[in-house]
Amino acid sequence: MKNTLFTEKTRWLAAARLPGRAFLLWALAFTGAGAAALNGRYYVGYFNDDASFVLLARALWRGLLSLSPAGLGGAFSHYLPGYPLFLAPFAAAADPAWHLLRWTTAGLALLSVYGFWLLLEGWLAEEERRWAVGLYAVHPLFLYCSGMVMADPFLACLFTWGLLGLRRVLEGGRAPAFALLLGASAWAAAVKPIGALLPLAVTAALAAAREKRALRLFSLLFWLPCLALLIYGALHRQGPTDYVTYLLQGLASLGEQPPLARAYGLLHALVLVCGLGWFWPRGPLWDPAGAALIAGALYLLVKGLAALLAREGRGRYIALAAGALLLGQGLVLSLWTAFSERYALPLLPLGLLFLAVGAAAAWKARPLAARALLAALAASFALHSASLALAGPEARLCAQTLDWIRRETPADSRFTGNAPLLFLYTGRRGDGLFAARDADQFLFSLSNHGITHVLLTGQAVLSAGGSLRNDHALQKRLEQGWISGHPRHFKRLYANPAERTAVYAVLAAPGRAEAVKHYSQALRELSASGPAAAERSLRLALAADRDFPSALAALASVLLTGGGSQAEAEKLLGRALALEPNFPRASGALAQLLEGQGRTAEAGKVREAAQAARALAPFEVPPR
Repeated sequence: MKNTLFTEKTRWLAAARLPGRAFLLWALAFTGAGAAALNGRYYVGYFNDDASFVLLARALWRGLLSLSPAGLGGAFSHYLPGYPLFLAPFAAAADPAWHLLRWTTAGLALLSVYGFWLLLEGWLAEEERRWAVGLYAVHPLFLYCSGMVMADPFLACLFTWGLLGLRRVLEGGRAPAFALLLGASAWAAAVKPIGALLPLAVTAALAAAREKRALRLFSLLFWLPCLALLIYGALHRQGPTDYVTYLLQGLASLGEQPPLARAYGLLHALVLVCGLGWFWPRGPLWDPAGAALIAGALYLLVKGLAALLAREGRGRYIALAAGALLLGQGLVLSLWTAFSERYALPLLPLGLLFLAVGAAAAWKARPLAARALLAALAASFALHSASLALAGPEARLCAQTLDWIRRETPADSRFTGNAPLLFLYTGRRGDGLFAARDADQFLFSLSNHGITHVLLTGQAVLSAGGSLRNDHALQKRLEQGWISGHPRHFKRLYANPAERTAVYAVLAAPGRAEAVKHYSQALRELSASGPAAAERSLRLALAADRDFPSALAALASVLLTGGGSQAEAEKLLGRALALEPNFPRASGALAQLLEGQGRTAEAGKVREAAQAARALAPFEVPPR
């Protein structure tokens, strides 16, 4: 019995008449051409994560060569070592021509297509196999990710080859097959935490297939060392990667959005934008066209998975593992605090596999309809990929600005803004965003971290929204406003309009450190003892730095609530607004004070000034 629902009589596509080897070569050629055309879409450092990966790869290579890996453990508290380990020899060879590293990802793209082709050989019917591989080879998400120096393309490649290793083991393969399975599983788990889904899916498939010997060996060589590492980390009080923190934040934010709206948002991103590669606008939950397209795609995916699970032979256990991988990644992404299209890349070949089989199963009596649908998808993927290639780079490296920083700033300068990129290209160290709630807290954070310079860029950042700590776009917008709008604290040293960059020096604020110490003490006293106890500390803070808006507003509040001088409170609030015109709490308090004194005209002017000042950078995080 044939394991296909396409019939021989309707095999009319020219691609179907190509010999298998020729079709594979065409698929690889299209992948290579697409990867080359889109290779320059993102410079190395565009995501900041990519610069971090290169820096870690360089440190790892140097540690291996010197046999002195001291300190590397702390470097991998966020990023896991799997991808930097792969990148290390290439980074050593490319240094400092980092753009060459994009070709390593292009090579991974070719390897992924070849592995996908081998995985489906003999498991799917030849035409189903060609549709799945062909759709993957021309997919815009797959091709534009082939120019990123990021972990996601590497993880997608490992998933494909890990499933191939599973298939070889299920078919009776010996040491080489098991080595492929074990190596891909272990490496995937070391690339990103979500990579642990591969060994979990493999374990489930081996158990379902009753491959007791392979399951015992896999448990001994993979799960037992993992358990030992967990025990070692617990005994030495080493916490897991902070990806776990992000996952917990996602769990905590589940109540911030209705479940149906959250599910629709995720499916819109995964199915319409990433899976089908369409510029489909995000509509409301009741968007009938979008919901219908999502439902249709999910129907074909489920139909394809069900068809593969129902087939005889060991292939159904590969389908079980692939389905578990697809579902597991979707569940994890539903809890993530931010989303980027590249996160969906490891799901892509599995989704296209089920889509191709599902189309054949859904129209088994009308194979021409299935072919027409798949051909339309392939054409739309190819056109989308071509349009991305013609559009040119997403952004260009600010090479002139980085060269100026390298030449004109001291070697021990410390920057904020794009810290990994700065260190990679200039050797200047720094920090990222500080999630400060107001300009005063931001200035204190700069001082506390020893920041001497600031780099401002016009580049967008990946943002999750929700809380301030997750909303990087809001953080960046606030910080850029505080920097450009406070010449008494920041001096512009360099600007490059063509690159949309500017470099500022952080000016020392005499007495600010002492003022912050007294202000912090006042906040503690406010919560513990009340306004009267805090007044003295606030006056000491203003004696150290009279231009301290937070302390000015706080002392005015203490005076007004404690029955102090209203005239002094009015002066304090006026001083705070002179320093920070867009300070809604201060303007609101001053207007309320004036209205209470019957000075309604003056209160109206304060409110008008506050409304006009909304065009300026806000002093503090706006209320949500």
